[in-house]
Amino acid sequence: MASPTRSAPAWADSGQGLGQLIAWLVRVRPLQHLLFSQARQLIIRTAERNGIPWRRRRQELLAAARPLLEASRDPAVQPPGYYLARFHAYEQGNLCWQAAAEAEQATDAMALRVWPEEKLQPAVAQRRLREAIFALIEPSLASPLREVLDLGCSVGVSTQALAGWLRRRQEGGGEQPPRVRGLDLSAHMLAVARVRDGQGLVDGWIHARAEDTGLPSGSIDLITLQFVCHELPQVATHGVLAEAARLLRPGGVLAMVDQDPGSAVLQRLPAPVATLLKSTEPYIEAYFRLDMAAALEAAGFRQLRAAACDPRHRVMVVNRQ
Repeated sequence: MASPTRSAPAWADSGQGLGQLIAWLVRVRPLQHLLFSQARQLIIRTAERNGIPWRRRRQELLAAARPLLEASRDPAVQPPGYYLARFHAYEQGNLCWQAAAEAEQATDAMALRVWPEEKLQPAVAQRRLREAIFALIEPSLASPLREVLDLGCSVGVSTQALAGWLRRRQEGGGEQPPRVRGLDLSAHMLAVARVRDGQGLVDGWIHARAEDTGLPSGSIDLITLQFVCHELPQVATHGVLAEAARLLRPGGVLAMVDQDPGSAVLQRLPAPVATLLKSTEPYIEAYFRLDMAAALEAAGFRQLRAAACDPRHRVMVVNRQ
């Protein structure tokens, strides 16, 4: 697979032109609050018009997850400074109930945005999104897997989809399904993940930093990073890749899916939409500036395979030497 060659979108470059104007707007405090409010209302209205019961589902998840918070939290885990930034129009970022109770709905809304011209049901769009990702990972999985880790799992949408796919894959070949676990820095997210995984597809939820998991070296066969790195500063991305390299056994696979800097959709994003996006994604410019292929090589990975999985996202798969 060939990696996209197009440069990052102009709106993401705060050093010139439209990107510079957007960066200035995002830094003005009163405008920032307005942008957050507008972004949030736009997301909720659009989601509910497309069949996502945003507010009702939020109340259901909150009621069920609140009692699970302390059991989901490791008191020794302290969030790094970068994680305390304002993400996704939440003043407390990901460390709050509102973010956790709305992450499932936001993920469904993201899937619908991939194919805006088609009238898809949220579940259909989500399934198509995940199947395209897994189809690009599959050729790198040469042998049955025993241990799988979904880093930055949020509320477990990605983890459950991964676990279900791997179970079908290995049982179809007469193999035992692997142990699949999800790891995240937000105990609120993990409490919601436990509620959502009522059928027990996932074998465990771990509260830890993705760049310092505390798990044994060389113990994992497959690690996924699904829609994580665009929410990290570059130093954290390097740390997460180094930790993934430590955790993987020789020949193990790291699979990443995230925003595609070469996406024609992202390149042509209208200025108002780009402004709202940048106001809620504090590290998106750092993500677009990072040479991910070079970062993976520096962390000890080889045999990069990269391709677009849909009009907005790319999958990058590498092997641990």
